[in-house]
Amino acid sequence: MKESTTRKYAIASMVKELEMWSSIEIRCAALYAVLVFAIFPAIAFAGSSCSGINIEILNIKNSAGSVACALFESPVGFPTEYLRYATNIMAIKVRDKQARCDFENIPPGTYAL
Repeated sequence: MKESTTRKYAIASMVKELEMWSSIEIRCAALYAVLVFAIFPAIAFAGSSCSGINIEILNIKNSAGSVACALFESPVGFPTEYLRYATNIMAIKVRDKQARCDFENIPPGTYAL
């Protein structure tokens, strides 16, 4: 009877140890997955440069009307001669007292808006 109890205790101890190691392995695998996915965006976008300029205009008095955005590559004509000297112009409707102008495929540089 004593040998049977010892064997049961040994088996129970082995099962608990396996459960503990399984739990540790699962935690390590989960931590590894989190680290890989946390680093992935940095790796994926490391070679890309900023391809645009995004402007948010907030706290507009009301939601009626539109906002015009003009992008200038030099100070020539800024800010009054936008029709003649701006390289990109857009008009966006105001929604919820805000507007957003997105200029895409803009190379790195200095601009006036």
